[in-house]
Amino acid sequence: MPERILRDMSKLERVLGTFIPLTGAKVCIETFGCTANAGDTEKLRALLKREGYRLVRDTEEADYVIVNTCTVTKRTELNVVKHLVALKNQSKKIIVAGCMPAAQPELVKRVLGDDTPVITPDELYPIMDFDFEFASLYSSVVGIIPIAMGCLGECTYCIVKRARGRLRSHEPRKIRRALETAVASGLKEIRITAQDCAAYGFDRDVKLPELLELLTEVEGDFRLRIGMMNPCTLMHIIDELLDAFDSDKVFKFFHVPVQSGSDSVLREMRRNYTVDDFLEIVRSIRRRFHYCTICTDFIVGYPTEDEDDFRASLHLLEETKPEKVNITRFSPRPGTEAAKHKDMLEREKKQRSRVLSAVYHQIALATNTDLIGRELPVLVTERGSKGGMIARDPSYKTIIMGEELPPGYFCNARVVDASSTYLVATKIVK
Repeated sequence: MPERILRDMSKLERVLGTFIPLTGAKVCIETFGCTANAGDTEKLRALLKREGYRLVRDTEEADYVIVNTCTVTKRTELNVVKHLVALKNQSKKIIVAGCMPAAQPELVKRVLGDDTPVITPDELYPIMDFDFEFASLYSSVVGIIPIAMGCLGECTYCIVKRARGRLRSHEPRKIRRALETAVASGLKEIRITAQDCAAYGFDRDVKLPELLELLTEVEGDFRLRIGMMNPCTLMHIIDELLDAFDSDKVFKFFHVPVQSGSDSVLREMRRNYTVDDFLEIVRSIRRRFHYCTICTDFIVGYPTEDEDDFRASLHLLEETKPEKVNITRFSPRPGTEAAKHKDMLEREKKQRSRVLSAVYHQIALATNTDLIGRELPVLVTERGSKGGMIARDPSYKTIIMGEELPPGYFCNARVVDASSTYLVATKIVK
């Protein structure tokens, strides 16, 4: 293994070796938050396994618990803190990883004490050449590969910038090597992740379209799901990116968070694009790919959002008809500019959230109902938490299969039922 990689790993080894005896101790890792956090967890699992630790799923049987934290919203922060307190009350030996110790170290100390061991995203970032033992780490055929950390934005409400910092893109050859290792291990769905995938390479001479062309050249039967892409960076590469998406190895899934349908609120958020910019992105995607999934995010109840601003968001939702929508009620995060504003009443934010959610589910149900009877090629990826198998079609729609099919199985399926959030299908037997 190259000397530099050993140096990068030794940063973590010093943390782990200091607080966890290298004697085959049983370690459980719990993860809160986004796909990027889940990718960091897999790095930790790979490193722990390589060093001889025993990985367990249940905190009850663990000697040590690593909690990979998230603090993107107040609700998430409260959930994480509640969990840390519960582990503390069980006298568990805790290591805190993720965004909370990086963005709110004083909170971790207040909850668990000044001597609490922590692992920050910066310590995990360099580990990219590490030969992940993918096959032994995943219970399904789904893998996660980070391509960058940090972003180019300065959003007024975001605490993640404090945790993940400026944009740092991994070298293309390292990312390709990670993909080759994952595919050789039998993984079929690879989730490409970053705080803003569209920003990849803005600090290098290779941007996301070129990276995807490099990745789709890898031999094997697999699919790439590209993570969130902010409009302010995506609009500069949209034409080239759509060319790169024109591959059977890339899900036609576009996660483009708009956050508000009001230009006034977008300026207050410092999002660096307009509603028209977002609309042009959506039109470009739909012109190129008739069958696709557009996913977007809305924040409701930003402090400067008035009734007209909220109605503008509602109108944008109705106009663009995204297949998937994530709705978050604004919550002030410590140290951010938005936290200086007077917060909106919680009941008003809840009401706006309910209205926006109801309209989204009406749109999504109508879109999915139109697919009943349609034949789709699908990839079975994992077992559903409520039974059945989960599969994905070329646009990454969630499809529940009643048959007992193995993860990694490709087949054609016919849609027999639909809800606003998933389709139900059966395998077509020829």
